[in-house]
Amino acid sequence: MTADVELPPYRALLVVDTKAFGSNSDADQGVLAAMIPDVLAQAFERAGLDEVWKTALFPHGTGDGYGIGFEPRFLPAVVSRLFDALESVLAERDVRLRATSRYLRMRMRASLNVGPIREADGESSAVAIGAAVITTHRLLDSAPVREVLTASDPDQTFLAVVLSQRIFDDVLASGYAQLPKSRVIPADVEVKEYRGTVYLYVPNPSGDLLKNGVGKEYEKKLAATEEARAEVTSNVIEEMHGGTAIQIGRVHGNVHHGGS
Repeated sequence: MTADVELPPYRALLVVDTKAFGSNSDADQGVLAAMIPDVLAQAFERAGLDEVWKTALFPHGTGDGYGIGFEPRFLPAVVSRLFDALESVLAERDVRLRATSRYLRMRMRASLNVGPIREADGESSAVAIGAAVITTHRLLDSAPVREVLTASDPDQTFLAVVLSQRIFDDVLASGYAQLPKSRVIPADVEVKEYRGTVYLYVPNPSGDLLKNGVGKEYEKKLAATEEARAEVTSNVIEEMHGGTAIQIGRVHGNVHHGGS
């Protein structure tokens, strides 16, 4: 019999990377790589989330991107405010890049997830380990989020975000944060061992995204999830525990917890 293993603490994980990073020259890759943490820091500050950036867990560069962990309690604020701020910062940074070369662009994909994450000591800092970490990176590289940037105007849309199903359930469907329904796209993802539904958020839709509409199915999924959640909470469940009947549910419009 194996010994019990403790469940690691739940952490939120944000990872970003830069579209077409490898198509740039070595010199330009160096310019972009140096900009990435600065762009993120500015976006967190602009969103009023400077504390999240400064207290980030296991921050790590990936060459063409960057990743951080943070406490899940910040997730509603991150979902509501960070990505719009990041889109704005990237748009401003694009103006500077145009002065250097029109071929030099910084357009990003971002992936946000939450789950049990273990920290192990790396060569210079803590390293995040766990299935949630792998999934976050898988989603970042999935076809739907790549297609968002391909289908949009490169001079208008600088960010595409993929939110995991858990982020949708725990943050959006539960009402802790809201996103404009017109800018969210549910998408089925199958990448390596991961299969599931994700939610793509586009702060500034353009090109074919704007022409074809973005969030037509999202409102339906959100409504269906809220309806299912309400149905569960409205049911009266009777459990027998030590001979005591415990009722849990919504009775005459009120949540009632009691025993006899």
